[in-house]
Amino acid sequence: MSYINSVLGPIDSADLGFTLMHEHVLVAASGLSKSYPDLLGPDREARAIATLKRAKAQGIDTLLDATTFDLGRDPELLQTVAAGAGINLINVTGWWLDVPRFMQGVGANQMADEFIRDLNEGFRGTTVKAGMLKCAADAEGVTPALETMARAVARAHVQTGVPIMVHSYPAGQVARRQIEIFREEGVDLTRVKIDHSNDT
Repeated sequence: MSYINSVLGPIDSADLGFTLMHEHVLVAASGLSKSYPDLLGPDREARAIATLKRAKAQGIDTLLDATTFDLGRDPELLQTVAAGAGINLINVTGWWLDVPRFMQGVGANQMADEFIRDLNEGFRGTTVKAGMLKCAADAEGVTPALETMARAVARAHVQTGVPIMVHSYPAGQVARRQIEIFREEGVDLTRVKIDHSNDT
């Protein structure tokens, strides 16, 4: 028996049911839902609940929400939506592509500590704990900033055993470098999934 953090608390992996492994309930920008909520349109909670109720009625039990901080992660929204729709939502920690300039000096160990805190204690100011790790690279390849994030995710994985999802760019075979980094960091590659692989 193994457990995974959902936005409403830990659930037995045997209870996940039919699971969609890469979805986004809401994508925005970091802080947008708090600072400029009107830009996201009216009744976003109600719209999301209605959509996920339809998914639930079609047999979907669980969604992995792949929305990181830089994509506008809103843990409290996810809690509201999961409870309202009666569906399991699992959120990620890690980073997508938008690493701001002021973070260029932040090291992989620092970020790994933050990601581990998200997994074990919850996102700051909330009771929501992440259930999976995420890193990314795209057409420009694994830039130095994205390599830092990939290594941070890898180190968080090594310390916690939590699986990793990877945004990649298959047309450029970017995953080869991402996997190389994981090997260097001692990641269990059986606990990694490379996303967007059907985009070739």
